[in-house]
Amino acid sequence: MEHLLAPAALDRLFWLGGAWLVLCVAWTAACLWVAEDAEDILGKAMPWHLGFVVAGSVFLFISFMWGIATTPLFWLVFLAGLILYTITRDRKAPSQERIFSVHFLRKSLLAIADKLGVGESVKKVMNKSPGELLSSKTESTVVLLKKDGTPIEGQTGSLDRAASKAVQKVRDLFQQAIAAGATDVHFEPKSGEEVAVRCRVDGVMQNMTVLWAAEGRSSVSALKVLADMDIAERRRPQDGTFAVLFKGRKFDVRAASGPTNFGEKMALRLLDSDGNIVKQGLEGIGMSQSVTKQMQQIIHQPHGMLIVCGPTGSGKTTTLYTALGEIDVFSRNIVTIEDPIEYRLENISQTAVNVAADLTFAKILRSTLRQDPDVILVGEVRDKETAEIAMQAALTGHFVFTTLHANDSATTVTRLLDIGIDSTLIQSAVSAVLAQRLVRVLCKRCKEAFTPPLEFLQKLGVPAGQQLTLYKETGCPKCMETGYKGRTGIHELLVFNNEIRDLLVGRPSIQEIRATGRKAGMKTLKQSGLQKTVAGITSLNEVMRVAK
Repeated sequence: MEHLLAPAALDRLFWLGGAWLVLCVAWTAACLWVAEDAEDILGKAMPWHLGFVVAGSVFLFISFMWGIATTPLFWLVFLAGLILYTITRDRKAPSQERIFSVHFLRKSLLAIADKLGVGESVKKVMNKSPGELLSSKTESTVVLLKKDGTPIEGQTGSLDRAASKAVQKVRDLFQQAIAAGATDVHFEPKSGEEVAVRCRVDGVMQNMTVLWAAEGRSSVSALKVLADMDIAERRRPQDGTFAVLFKGRKFDVRAASGPTNFGEKMALRLLDSDGNIVKQGLEGIGMSQSVTKQMQQIIHQPHGMLIVCGPTGSGKTTTLYTALGEIDVFSRNIVTIEDPIEYRLENISQTAVNVAADLTFAKILRSTLRQDPDVILVGEVRDKETAEIAMQAALTGHFVFTTLHANDSATTVTRLLDIGIDSTLIQSAVSAVLAQRLVRVLCKRCKEAFTPPLEFLQKLGVPAGQQLTLYKETGCPKCMETGYKGRTGIHELLVFNNEIRDLLVGRPSIQEIRATGRKAGMKTLKQSGLQKTVAGITSLNEVMRVAK
């Protein structure tokens, strides 16, 4: 008895007993995890789940019969079993689900950092290149410009510490957003004295960071000063504009603020004023060769109207600008009416709508017709008056480009009829309707090939026996774990031929217009998306999300 109560024996008993208890808990957790994981990854829990249960039961029996001195041996057996299972499941797991990978290590470190409250700092360090980490230069490369083109104070330390810190925070957020390819940045007050900062990348909102209430309010105030808003007014919506310079590129920013139940929200839209995407041409925005050829024939007509339709943020204005780029600006007089002007184009007269000055689309359009234009771009048809003036212009020797909010090309026709446009005017004026959506492009680094089911291939019309490889999204640090990098367009072009015009004599249904268009060779939005899926540009999930 005295031998058992000796300090060395008690110490050994304490450590072996602790190791035995920890091993029992780890074994229980491993059994539960293996049962669930094997079912998801391997399609069946057996025999792995059974193997872990039997091994643990044997260990408990042996430790009961021969004591807990056998614990170290079973620790080795337990770890070897876990490693063997992990290697086996990683061979069949998708790349983003593998445990022995850099992706899993990165995700685990970020999860631990989030629990410790340093997730954002760790994420910034992990997103930097080795050169950036070794460099001592931390100054932001963003310059904030007011509406008149002058830099805001505080970027050179001319303001007090709090104001300068707010300006620096705004610059850092813009640098992060532009580097990620964001088109919008939102400052959203939340309960609990927090302001969430989110950005829209490739059409999908993503979290950037969370600011404390004081830091969030000071950042919003700095933005309101930039946009020439009243910083004392927080109860009424306001809007304004300013600019951001980043590595030689200039972005025009449209700011809009408004009250919420937790405070003032600020939404910022970033516009690449240099119009780099416009310079790529119609094929550069994702148009197929057949649609591009038809579009080039349409936009070079001496008169007529092209309507581009789609929801907000589907790239309608970008498509119109790109179409204008196909026209010789030196031999033709091109005038645009926009709200607001999104891209600055050379040798083209651009006018912005100003409701405060009573300059509406309709009024500017009337005056524009007296300026001898050849081509007119009307930013958006919002009412019957603007639509009628634009169509009458299309009948009197002008070519008119415009946009309309509608789901597809067939719906556009019925929408015009609904707002009161006479069917004979639509017949005579409209040359074509282009419906479009933006789909995200699969990340080239991490996209994963797979063979679709036979039933799906039959629906696509693929001949029996022919193999077809498609790709799906996975996720990697380069694409911010989304599986996508960049966007491209899918298009549906309805050309107004004699059959379509004959339909408009009565009150055609959407189904009749769509069927007539498809008979003439029109590819629907979903068909256009499937073509890009087969080409490995995007995924089935993305096409189904955008073109339902």
